[in-house]
Amino acid sequence: MKLISMLSHPGLPAASSGPRVVGGERTYTRAEALAAVAHMADSLREQGLRPGHRVLALVDHDERGLFFLAAASAIGLRLLMPYNLQAAALPEWLNLVASARPDFVVDAKRDGACGQALRQAGARVAGFEFLDESLAALPDRRPVTIDAPDPVENFLVLFTSGTTGRPKAISLSESLVCRRIASVTRWLDFRADARIFMSGLLNNTTGVIFSFGALLHDATLVFPTSRNVEDWPAQVARSRATHLMLRPVALKRFVAALEVAPVDLGALRTIAYGAAAMPRALLERARALMPCNWVQGYGLSETFGPFCWLDEAGHRDGLHRRHVYCVGRPDETLEVAIDPAGAIDGVGEVLLRGSAVMEGYCDVHTGVVSPPGEWLRTGDLGQITPQGELVLKGRIDNTVMSENGHRIYPEEVEAALSGIPGVADAVLLGIAGQGHAALVTRPVACISGELAASEPGHIRDVVASALSKSLSREKWPGWIFASVAPFPKSGNDKVMKAEVARLVDAGGLIDV
Repeated sequence: MKLISMLSHPGLPAASSGPRVVGGERTYTRAEALAAVAHMADSLREQGLRPGHRVLALVDHDERGLFFLAAASAIGLRLLMPYNLQAAALPEWLNLVASARPDFVVDAKRDGACGQALRQAGARVAGFEFLDESLAALPDRRPVTIDAPDPVENFLVLFTSGTTGRPKAISLSESLVCRRIASVTRWLDFRADARIFMSGLLNNTTGVIFSFGALLHDATLVFPTSRNVEDWPAQVARSRATHLMLRPVALKRFVAALEVAPVDLGALRTIAYGAAAMPRALLERARALMPCNWVQGYGLSETFGPFCWLDEAGHRDGLHRRHVYCVGRPDETLEVAIDPAGAIDGVGEVLLRGSAVMEGYCDVHTGVVSPPGEWLRTGDLGQITPQGELVLKGRIDNTVMSENGHRIYPEEVEAALSGIPGVADAVLLGIAGQGHAALVTRPVACISGELAASEPGHIRDVVASALSKSLSREKWPGWIFASVAPFPKSGNDKVMKAEVARLVDAGGLIDV
């Protein structure tokens, strides 16, 4: 299967019933969407792009970006994209051009500023002048020419932090991307009468799976009119969306906005979440406000999406309350095991095996792809319960040892702290000591928000109370760092822990 086949969809009539893509400018039937893809593909061919060309893709996360990915599939391009960034900065694009040396840069963005700067830097840049007048002006319904009828190897290379924290380029076949779209959307119960709210990005797994998954199942795909999560409850209500995916940081903002301005979200059937430990209090608030089916998924960029699931039945049984970072049962797509080497009390590195993994890590300078071997080492710590559920504990490279030798998992501590009123962000860091303690790593809970303005004794009491509800005393951090100012965040809305570590003042730490 190919991405373009999910839009051309041989089993469905081209002019299927009603709109299938609801964009910011207009809505599109399947036939109209195919016409837009055909125009894009023809334009790319006229500018010299051919099957097998390596293309650095600059896209907005809207219907234009979706149509470009379908056009790339039709031609047989190999796409290079920075993983999970809403908008890369110009220096990041320049660095990718210099390191990956793509055959072309394709600028499908609306403003065109980065494309122009890359052209001035010597890159071969292709664009779409007709997009300036909007896709709504396209007059005909020409068919899409398919240059590459078979799934493309090395179809998608994602530049990501990978499993070790070091930058990696992950190479994914088009076949794997399509199989994962099909398997995930079956789990999430996509159907023809569904209305899928596209909360993800077109350079991450959620965006590609939700958008092309909607097309695969002949559902209606709804693009948000803005990327501001606080605006989404009203948009979800207006569009009568049935499916939504939110990461914990986005869910927190979504719930806060919903509590301030309640709207009718009764059309929602399924809400998916994942990618980080979910604070219990936040999840319970969200489930009370949106009583539909909730599904937690665990996956990696190396597997292009989730393969392990906690379904609504598991939520009703309270499995998410018994474990801070519970992810439920693996599906049939991959074999999951715990590496016995170095495992402590059943907790060890999570290993994966099967066909539903990446082609390998790509050397962007040479294009050589190194396969992962028999088992893919995830870098995640977990254990498998006697009932067969996989429970995550955290990342190997994030684990902090307490002074009494206990292993502290940041995700567990962060999940407990994130539910405290007045805490905007919470991260656990291992901070090197000073003086006679210079060789000792001190586990420090770093919090930002209104609570930080309180007296140290009150902060200590509130934090200790939250920790005591979910963690034994041995797993607590030793100190607290409190900041009224927000923590620095990346373009992906993640707290930059290295920057927070620089803010920590050893003299201002609060002893827990």
